[in-house]
Amino acid sequence: MKPIDLLYLGLGAAFLAKDKVEALIEDMEKRGEVSRKDAEAFVEEAKKRARAERDALDAKVREQVKETIAAMGLATKADIEELKALIAKS
Repeated sequence: MKPIDLLYLGLGAAFLAKDKVEALIEDMEKRGEVSRKDAEAFVEEAKKRARAERDALDAKVREQVKETIAAMGLATKADIEELKALIAKS
């Protein structure tokens, strides 16, 4: 399985979980088990945690891509700029 497949799998699971949580909270609110204010606070906290996890995942993916590029020996933008500067000096 490719890393991008894992990413899509994770995103799909996250969206499915989001829908399930929203339905569960709505059901609990209808039954009077949780107030609207508490439900909104829970959703906001969940969104905050999801953003933090997404940011951490983005950082990990970026780092993994950098490592893969380095392992493959591909030139980076910085490498190309350095070569251009050397050529310009010649």
